[in-house]
Amino acid sequence: MTGPEIKKMWSIFAVGESSVLELRALWPKGVGATQPPVNKHFCAKSYATRDDVRAAFEREALRLNVEGYNIYIVMNPIKPEFSGSAATDADVDFRDLLLIDIDRSGDTTVPATEAELDAAKQVADAIEAFMDTRGYADPIRVMSGNGHHLYYVLKDVPNTPEMKKEVQKLLKNLAEKFDTNMVKIDTGVFNASRITKVPGTIARKGMESVGRPYRMAVVL
Repeated sequence: MTGPEIKKMWSIFAVGESSVLELRALWPKGVGATQPPVNKHFCAKSYATRDDVRAAFEREALRLNVEGYNIYIVMNPIKPEFSGSAATDADVDFRDLLLIDIDRSGDTTVPATEAELDAAKQVADAIEAFMDTRGYADPIRVMSGNGHHLYYVLKDVPNTPEMKKEVQKLLKNLAEKFDTNMVKIDTGVFNASRITKVPGTIARKGMESVGRPYRMAVVL
């Protein structure tokens, strides 16, 4: 069985008839004995329907999350002929998402406080308003567990070195404009094979405590 929250991930990540979905499960730092990472692939051609491949991904994501792993997905489409163990930039077919990741500027080894989360939301609001003036459509927003993600849907942007530089430049410009003492824009998420948190799963950083709880990443 899978929960309703994880199903909302498909409003962000497209699944076509030839899609290859890469799930990465990473053990959180500072939580018990470290466990090895897990990489799994779900090829749409191996399932009867796209709903079936989505359901298979959901089940495995939730199973590994319950075991204690943080769960991620390669956010841009992987080439249908991919056969490796972990996708690299060269394995990405094209870019269909731009991620703006707003996180804390302080200690990120433990869960965020409500004040830190609210500060990230305020910066996300300001960035969305700014991007709107630049002609970008409304993003899909996610509370990532410890911050906020803005996903801008792109129209099959080529996966080229030039585009990688353009995305990197944009993120640096946003950081210069919107970083605060409490919140920062992650300028390192410019690569095409970037992994990102799967909504509907619990985000873990270090040990949770009063005022710093683990939270589920959710589509807003």
